[in-house]
Amino acid sequence: MREDLVRVTRGRPCHWVTVRDIAQRLGLGDEVGEAAVRRAIEQGWFVADGEPPHSVRLSVAGPAT
Repeated sequence: MREDLVRVTRGRPCHWVTVRDIAQRLGLGDEVGEAAVRRAIEQGWFVADGEPPHSVRLSVAGPAT
Protein backbone atom coordinates (compact mmCIF):
# COMPACT_ATOMS: atom_id res chain seq x y z
CA MET A 1 0.00 0.00 0.00
CA ARG A 2 2.83 2.38 0.81
CA GLU A 3 4.51 1.75 -2.54
CA ASP A 4 1.22 2.44 -4.33
CA LEU A 5 0.81 5.77 -2.55
CA VAL A 6 4.41 6.74 -3.31
CA ARG A 7 3.85 5.91 -6.99
CA VAL A 8 0.51 7.72 -7.28
CA THR A 9 1.68 10.83 -5.43
CA ARG A 10 5.16 10.73 -7.01
CA GLY A 11 6.51 10.85 -3.47
CA ARG A 12 4.88 14.20 -2.62
CA PRO A 13 3.71 14.23 1.02
CA CYS A 14 1.18 17.02 0.40
CA HIS A 15 -0.95 14.99 -2.06
CA TRP A 16 -4.07 13.33 -0.53
CA VAL A 17 -5.50 10.09 -1.94
CA THR A 18 -8.72 8.37 -0.88
CA VAL A 19 -8.40 5.07 0.92
CA ARG A 20 -11.03 3.62 -1.41
CA ASP A 21 -8.96 4.47 -4.51
CA ILE A 22 -5.88 2.78 -3.07
CA ALA A 23 -7.84 -0.30 -2.02
CA GLN A 24 -9.48 -0.59 -5.46
CA ARG A 25 -6.14 -0.33 -7.29
CA LEU A 26 -4.71 -3.07 -5.08
CA GLY A 27 -7.83 -5.26 -5.22
CA LEU A 28 -8.43 -5.08 -1.46
CA GLY A 29 -11.78 -5.37 0.24
CA ASP A 30 -13.00 -2.62 2.57
CA GLU A 31 -11.96 -4.35 5.80
CA VAL A 32 -8.52 -5.35 4.53
CA GLY A 33 -7.92 -1.89 3.07
CA GLU A 34 -8.92 -0.19 6.32
CA ALA A 35 -6.67 -2.50 8.36
CA ALA A 36 -3.74 -1.83 6.01
CA VAL A 37 -4.26 1.93 6.27
CA ARG A 38 -4.40 1.79 10.06
CA ARG A 39 -1.15 -0.20 10.09
CA ALA A 40 0.51 2.32 7.75
CA ILE A 41 -0.58 5.15 10.06
CA GLU A 42 0.79 3.28 13.09
CA GLN A 43 4.10 2.77 11.27
CA GLY A 44 4.31 6.50 10.52
CA TRP A 45 4.07 6.06 6.73
CA PHE A 46 0.71 7.80 6.29
CA VAL A 47 -1.13 10.76 7.76
CA ALA A 48 -4.90 10.29 7.78
CA ASP A 49 -7.92 12.53 7.35
CA GLY A 50 -11.13 11.50 9.08
CA GLU A 51 -12.12 8.78 11.51
CA PRO A 52 -12.21 6.20 10.16
CA PRO A 53 -9.64 7.48 7.70
CA HIS A 54 -11.09 8.28 4.27
CA SER A 55 -8.00 9.96 2.78
CA VAL A 56 -4.30 9.60 3.42
CA ARG A 57 -1.06 11.24 2.42
CA LEU A 58 2.56 10.30 2.87
CA SER A 59 4.10 11.30 6.16
CA VAL A 60 6.67 14.09 5.97
CA ALA A 61 8.60 12.65 8.91
CA GLY A 62 9.03 9.22 7.34
CA PRO A 63 8.39 5.82 8.85
CA ALA A 64 8.67 5.19 12.57
CA THR A 65 11.39 2.83 13.71
